[in-house]
Formats: sequence, structure tokens, C-alpha cells
Amino acid sequence: MRYKEIKPPVELDPYVKCFWFLNRDYKRIEDNEVLWPDGCYELIFHFGSSYEINDRKLEPEFLIGSLTRYHILNAKGNIRLFGIRLKPWGLKFFSDIDVKNLRNQLLPLKDIFDNEKIKQVSKVIKGMDLEEGMLVIKDFLIGLRNQKNNKELPFIKILSEIYDDPIGQDLQSVIEKSNYSRRQFERKTTELTGLSPKKLSKVARFNQVRLKIFFNPEIDLHDCMVDYGYYDYAHFSKDFKESIGLTPKEYKNWILKKINLNNKQNGVVFLQEE
Repeated sequence: MRYKEIKPPVELDPYVKCFWFLNRDYKRIEDNEVLWPDGCYELIFHFGSSYEINDRKLEPEFLIGSLTRYHILNAKGNIRLFGIRLKPWGLKFFSDIDVKNLRNQLLPLKDIFDNEKIKQVSKVIKGMDLEEGMLVIKDFLIGLRNQKNNKELPFIKILSEIYDDPIGQDLQSVIEKSNYSRRQFERKTTELTGLSPKKLSKVARFNQVRLKIFFNPEIDLHDCMVDYGYYDYAHFSKDFKESIGLTPKEYKNWILKKINLNNKQNGVVFLQEE
């Protein structure tokens, strides 16, 4: 398996979290992709075999909406994939679609963008590596960028504070500093991300603690729980079970089985490691 993440170009940084590439052979029945909830949107272009979810075959180009619970994609055979991970508010800068309707949804990109443009991008990047494909996708996204939404850039800076530091940011204090009423703040956040401020903060916190365990699977779970603002294990475990179908201990054991702690898996590069 080869997986790599790279940072977006500076002009797309306010909206795009990263570009990523996957080349993987799905040989066994238990081979699958688990989609973890992180509040982001994913634009997917894939080639080779097909993904299925709940026995439904996905298009070669599809969107993963903002997830609040885990989903499992199944595949058999080889898949090469280009992904664009948009920040929770990113999609609204490229489409006027109502993102509130995209929560926990996977749907064809042609339902959101011009199908001819989608197919053209897919055709061009099919044989490219990540760096080459990123240049094509960059031009595609810049061409889609909705300039009228630039007026929201100051507001997404506020949302970035919540998303990047959900433990250190008190929602009430953030709202008061924003000069919006609570109702206005909640409405704008939901319009841009599809999530309420409280839900955005919760998903961000969960994703941070999940990644902490992923990259440090020998961590003490009690210390991790306290560091991320959980005050009892029952609440901590409930959040995990609802979001990814596993308790923290089960997730930790799953990671330990998947990763050789002494030798990192070849061909896998995460931004967190760079």
C-alpha cells in the first residue's frame, strides 16, 4: 500500500486541509477502508476497482460529506485514488450546495459540480502521481472558487480556532468575541459547515484524540482522556463507540495490530509526521 498526504498550495490553504494519494490492493474480504468522522469533506477521484458501501457501488468520482459517525467502504482489486480533503467550511467556497444536506452522505461529484469538468479532470490525472495530479486539481478548484464567499474569510478564522483547538477554546467566549449573537453564530456555522458549533467542536476534539492514539498507540488511555477534556471514562468510551464503533481500548488494540511500532509501514506519509 502507498499512501501520502501533502499540503495544499497557499492560495487554497483557507479551504483545503490536504491533497492525498492512495494506491492499494484489496485482496482479502476483511480489506476495507474505514471512514473516520473529522468534520471535513472529501473529493475523491479513483481508478481501477470500485468502492461499495452497503452493497451500493460508488461512482469513480464521489464526495464524502461531513461525517459524524464511521462508515466502511469495501473493495476488491487494485485502486489508485486522488483525494482532496476540504476543511469543514471548504466546500461552500466551491459550490452553492446546501451542505446541511450532506452530513453522513456519499454522492457522485456530478451531483455537485459540472459533470463534463469532473470527467475531464479524472481523465487527465488518471496516470499521474500525486504532485502532478495536484497541479491539475489546483487549477480545477481555483476555477470553481466562489469569490463572493470571500466575505466569510474572517468568520472562518474564528471557526478555525474552534476546529484547531477544541479543548482550549470556550465556545461562549468565542461567540462573544465574534460580535454575533449566539443564534447568528450557530446559523452561520451550520450554513458553512453543515454542523452546529457544538457538534463541530465535538467532532474536532474526537478526531484529535483519535489521531493521538493512532500515532501513539502505547499511550495511557486515562492520561489521553484527561488531556482532551473527558472527565470520566464512560463519556470517553461512549464518544468512541458512537463515532467509530469501537471503545478506546478496542481502537488502541486495533492500531497495535495494524502498525509495527518499531518499523513504520513503508509507503505511508502523513502530514502529522512531516
